[in-house]
Amino acid sequence: MTAAFKAKNYKEAVSFGQKILESNPGDFESNLIISASYNSLGYFHDALSYSKKLKSLAESDEQKSWTFMQLMAVNYGLGNKEVSRKYYDKAKNIKVPESVAAELSSLAKGFGFDSFYDQWITVETENIIFHFEPSISREIRNKIAETRQDAFVKGNEFFGAKLPKKIDFFVWGSNEVYNQFLKRNLGFTLAAYCVSHNRLNQTAGHEIAHNLSFWQGSPGKIKTEFINEGIGVCFDQNGDNKLEVARKAYKKSPFDIKKVWAENQKVSSEVLYPVAGAFVQFLVKHNKVRFLELNNNQTYENAKKIYGDEIDGLIENFMNKLN
Repeated sequence: MTAAFKAKNYKEAVSFGQKILESNPGDFESNLIISASYNSLGYFHDALSYSKKLKSLAESDEQKSWTFMQLMAVNYGLGNKEVSRKYYDKAKNIKVPESVAAELSSLAKGFGFDSFYDQWITVETENIIFHFEPSISREIRNKIAETRQDAFVKGNEFFGAKLPKKIDFFVWGSNEVYNQFLKRNLGFTLAAYCVSHNRLNQTAGHEIAHNLSFWQGSPGKIKTEFINEGIGVCFDQNGDNKLEVARKAYKKSPFDIKKVWAENQKVSSEVLYPVAGAFVQFLVKHNKVRFLELNNNQTYENAKKIYGDEIDGLIENFMNKLN
């Protein structure tokens, strides 16, 4: 169960946990992992029942802290931000081991609850709540808000996604890739929670597309880097020629698409992203309905089920276009 959760096999973790609860319904760890798995999958109503159960099971301070974190996460996902923040305040007032405190800090930084954000400027549009670092000028704030809202509308004409809340869109006043405060690279999206953190120079639609694609159909997506990042590039609203950009990147460092997709072979993002973006565009143009089905489970194995042997021919056809 724990191994499945750490490997991000959340549905498997839920299955293992529920089997344990059949004989031991009061097992704290099983309830915790099921709650955390459902949160990661975006099944917030399912997560809520297990999160509430944790309140009656928690005995130690560490267990109480994990419980408050789950309640913080599930309420944020449901759009109950004030309730979520109250659970954050409860959790941070408990003395816990460093590993638990680090997890709480990471969530707070991702959700914008850390005091670091107190002076940030908020701008709200129909579908997005923007959080701007104070150094960003009004002119740039207005431009970003307009172009990202437009990207949401255009992207959702394709995906038809129904998000549980507005996207919280954090814009950092820098083009630096690595963010010292967050201790990770920008940009990134926590799609289950409709949260994106962005550099100034990112394309309008990339992170928006990650949110929309996650909430197209039902949540609980099985993602692969190749297809998921391909979606971000395909729908980045950049207006460039995706195939031509992919050709230039591919010539620098050719790779076997099937091996990268099926076996998760690592390729530099500078090459992978443009090629994946052009490939997703190729699949979308070929058959939109099939691609949306693939979006729910982005593995090569699932593509074989959806397209049959045709998928190998499509890959070969696309790779010929790159040469």
